[in-house]
Amino acid sequence: MHSTTTSCGNPLEGVAIDQPRPIKVICIGAGFSGILTAIRFPQQIPNLNLTIYEKNPDIGGTWYENTYAGVGCDVPSHVYQYSFAGNPNWTKFYAGGAEIQQYLKDVAWRYDVEKYVRLQHHFEKADWDERAQKWIVTMLTDSADILIKGTGILNKWKWPEIKGLQSFKGQLMHTAGWDPEFDWTDKAVALIGAGSSGIQVLPHIQPKAKRVYHYMRGKTWISPVGYAAEVGGGKNRDYTFEERKEFSENPSKYQDYRHLVEGVMNKSQLSTFLGTDEQKQLWVESTSFMKNKLKRKPEIFDSLLPSFPPGCRRLTPGPGYLEALVEDNVTFVGAGIRNVTENGLFDTNGDFHEVDAIICATGFDYSWSTADTPITGRNGMTLEDMWSPCPEAYMGVTVPSIPNFFMYLGPAGAPGSGSFVTMLEFVVDYIIKCVRKLQREHISSLEPTMDAHNDFVQHTNQYFEKTIFTYPCKSWFKRNSETGRIVGVWPGSSVHARIAMENPRWEDFSYVRKPDQQENRFNWFGNGLTLAQENCEKTTQYLDEVDIPPVINKHPRPTRGMHKAGVFSGKWWLSERL
Repeated sequence: MHSTTTSCGNPLEGVAIDQPRPIKVICIGAGFSGILTAIRFPQQIPNLNLTIYEKNPDIGGTWYENTYAGVGCDVPSHVYQYSFAGNPNWTKFYAGGAEIQQYLKDVAWRYDVEKYVRLQHHFEKADWDERAQKWIVTMLTDSADILIKGTGILNKWKWPEIKGLQSFKGQLMHTAGWDPEFDWTDKAVALIGAGSSGIQVLPHIQPKAKRVYHYMRGKTWISPVGYAAEVGGGKNRDYTFEERKEFSENPSKYQDYRHLVEGVMNKSQLSTFLGTDEQKQLWVESTSFMKNKLKRKPEIFDSLLPSFPPGCRRLTPGPGYLEALVEDNVTFVGAGIRNVTENGLFDTNGDFHEVDAIICATGFDYSWSTADTPITGRNGMTLEDMWSPCPEAYMGVTVPSIPNFFMYLGPAGAPGSGSFVTMLEFVVDYIIKCVRKLQREHISSLEPTMDAHNDFVQHTNQYFEKTIFTYPCKSWFKRNSETGRIVGVWPGSSVHARIAMENPRWEDFSYVRKPDQQENRFNWFGNGLTLAQENCEKTTQYLDEVDIPPVINKHPRPTRGMHKAGVFSGKWWLSERL
């Protein structure tokens, strides 16, 4: 205990109950989640020291890194934004990558995010110091009370394992490392892979390329455009100047439009359940769409058509993709690649195609491995250890034995349907509540109990048994395997996650208390006063924050034999006795 003096001149022992202890937070990554952290944490956590470490020369995360031809988002622009930073000026229903990156830069500028960001800092490892109850984070070297992993799942490129790939003498690139100077005009190009990036690249390079050899072994559903397509008229339409002007000048109308688009997104969860009418309809419509678009080359339809239902792997929107596949200068190669030579590729049928360039649209490492950036928690337990044989996280956010550690888009952390950005906002609110509890109650560390963690994992596994995700299909949901456990997706929709995360289950955590709290868990009550009382400031704000219940009986109460009472403008008064 120590002596303090209030601004009123009153010496007191101890501290006020709401005196926030200093707390330091480190977040790795300055993409969507890191930027959100830099906005919400300073807003809601007092006495905060925050640093966001970013490996790249600029903020933006995947939208800074991915600049390949045709890069864009399959979620409507007016959903793929922060709830508090609506942009009435999106130019297309589905925004391109450059426009999303510009949006993130604009938001970061508006909220002065960059003062918290340290660019070109590569995270190497983090070790929990049990004695100090802090994280020791190695870039240069730093320490923090709280460590947040905001690196997402689209940050480690995955080159295909093809014999002789590096011996190729022409231009070789990965879509995540796109060369902006690359000119494919009148060149023969091999495009390997048909995930989101491959499907976006093909229609952009096909018109000018001399020949495109599109190598694709897997099967996939191709949808006309992205999610909530019916709102956009089934295409990636442009917003007119007049529409954007009206959205800017009429905030109420713009808000109604946001509700419309996001509401349609939220309804898509029904199509993920086995046997529902929504799932059956999606299967019929997707089959019909692909068959119609590929009627010039029906053999491609037969090669592409999956046996698993739409949505088992994330739907792949492909505006212009199927149309490009049937063009005369595109050769669809359904066989595997045997090896690459200095000037071309042999497939497993023995056919050779000479090319000038190879584009690897082969995605990212979805293994969730942290071996190259180890995070070591209590008693030497690493995150890699905890995630063997399968990555798991309590509430998709935190892990036993790794104290004061939180994640965005961790295992079970991505929404099965609904807005990814909205989900991030629910998660940041959840993490803030955890940090505020540490700060308020003078707790040095918290972590979920193993029992709570195991129960959450068990529920998640049981939930997915009744969904389409259990079909054999290669998906990042399953760490790019066909039959593994569902790792990447929350057991429900994003709005389901909002309710689940709204009130953290504090009984699911174990705590280490600071030395001054170990004798009695209520020592954080302090000296019995608040800061406002100590500083002679206003203490009655609660009178302006009243949650007024609706009045049920609006007529005067019967008053026979007692004082007459009435109601006027929500206030009671006493009148003369009858």
